[in-house]
Amino acid sequence: IADVTPEFARKGRRMGRTATAARVFQSLRIVVNEEDSALGDVLMDVCPTLVRPGGRLVVLSYHSMEDRATKRVMRDGTIEKRRGGVERDIYGNIMQDESCPRYWKPLGKNIKAAEEEVKVNSRARSATLRVAERLDV
Repeated sequence: IADVTPEFARKGRRMGRTATAARVFQSLRIVVNEEDSALGDVLMDVCPTLVRPGGRLVVLSYHSMEDRATKRVMRDGTIEKRRGGVERDIYGNIMQDESCPRYWKPLGKNIKAAEEEVKVNSRARSATLRVAERLDV
């Protein structure tokens, strides 16, 4: 992999072979361990059954794919990407698709680690925290 990655290495914040190879191995790990489907199963099936209405779901993600899936489930009720975002009626109210109930109401915006925390713990750099409240569906 190290012989192939230099031609694909991006210049910018994270330069060089090490960062590119790390991204390649991370992608391979995600695919081999089926982490994307496991996350989807937990967010779509397990969490709604475990959290009571009014309870909070807190998700800490370390990868943009995980964060995107979490954001979509909390906002739209599904991991699937919807064209044009959320469907609205003529008054601007969000129309809910009955095939995928919306169990969550996002609370606030995503939270990233502060600079001080990243200095102490460099792994916190990529962490994103999202919080949602369980709706009474």
